[in-house]
Amino acid sequence: MNRQMIIKLLVRTIVVAIVVGGPILFFKAPNMWAKAKSTATSLWKGEEKAKPGVPAPPEPEVVIAGIPPKVPPLAVEGPPVYDLGEVFRFDISTGWIMQRWARVSTGMSQLQLHGYRVALVTGTGRDDLAGSLTYYFNPSQHAQTITFSGTTGDATKLIRFLNKRYGFRRRIANDAGLFVYEVPSPDGDKKVHSVLKVRTSGILKANEPYKRFDVDLVLERPAQKK
Repeated sequence: MNRQMIIKLLVRTIVVAIVVGGPILFFKAPNMWAKAKSTATSLWKGEEKAKPGVPAPPEPEVVIAGIPPKVPPLAVEGPPVYDLGEVFRFDISTGWIMQRWARVSTGMSQLQLHGYRVALVTGTGRDDLAGSLTYYFNPSQHAQTITFSGTTGDATKLIRFLNKRYGFRRRIANDAGLFVYEVPSPDGDKKVHSVLKVRTSGILKANEPYKRFDVDLVLERPAQKK
């Protein structure tokens, strides 16, 4: 077969394909266009199903008009406390309290002080604390007094912290079930400024190892050294 015959055969084949397939393509063109349009729309809206075994990509986080990204909601009892010094401190502000706890009760008054009360749960260990924590601010908006009333299964960690940070010392009480720790007055008078009272709970339950002791703490702002 020579070259001219091969060219004629190819031309005839193309013509037949156009004649036969043309009408089919003509009638199917609208359906093919609709299908292509639907697929493109699905891709735009992210509705196309992911292929088996291939995880869908995460949705991008969008910041609009300076609005910050999603922030985990605050807990009523506040974030975890890894050191008691995070909460028993005086270098704080009312704004710090609002940012740390989801619920803050106000209106507690003590002489010229204004209180902000929150729920405190330092953790799930036996020596952790659970109860009510109140910060009192003076007219200068400085934290003046911190009080805590709650329970613990072991007060050793709290006692050691108060001893090291604020100088608490034990005072023997007449009640055998009461442990008292105080800060000696710098002036040598008998007035007590800060005191910790740890008392054995009235009822001890084996299934409640975190409620073996009742704790009451009044912590006053340390006097500035002259």
